[in-house]
Amino acid sequence: MTVSARSANLDGMLARMTARGFRSTKPRRAVIDAFVRSRRYLTARELHEKLAATRGTNGSPAIGLATVYRTLEVMREIGAATEQVQAHGEIAYLYCPIEHHHHAVCTKCHRVEDVPCASIARFENTLAHELRFTLTQHRMEFFGICRSCARR
Repeated sequence: MTVSARSANLDGMLARMTARGFRSTKPRRAVIDAFVRSRRYLTARELHEKLAATRGTNGSPAIGLATVYRTLEVMREIGAATEQVQAHGEIAYLYCPIEHHHHAVCTKCHRVEDVPCASIARFENTLAHELRFTLTQHRMEFFGICRSCARR
C-alpha cells in the first residue's frame, strides 16, 4: 500500500476511534499521521523522537510520550496496528490497514511492505478438511531483503 493510500485511511481511523469513544485531538492526529507514514515497526519512544524532530518545521505542538503510548494502544485496539515484542522487551507497533494482509520485512533496513493474502483460502481449506481444524485468525510475516537493499 502506498503512503498516500495509507494517509487516505486516516479519516476512517479517526471515525472508528470516535465511534468507540476515543477523542480525536490534534496531538493524537499528529501521532497517527506520523505513524501511518512509517513503513517499519516503531516503538513509542522512536515515534516520539520522530515527532520531536519535526516539531516546529510543520507547526505541530509538542507531543508527550504518554500521548504517543496511548495513541498507539488505541490504534491497536481499533485494529489499525499490530505489535511485536523487540529483543530488549519493548513493544514496537506497525500501522496496518483494516483489510487483512501479511507483511514482508526487510532484514537490512526493516522496511515493511503489505502483502495481500488471496492465496490463503487454499491453505484454510487444507486445515479444515485434512486436519479438521477451524482457523479463527492468522498472521504471517516474511523476512528477506527488499529491492532497495539488494541493489546496494
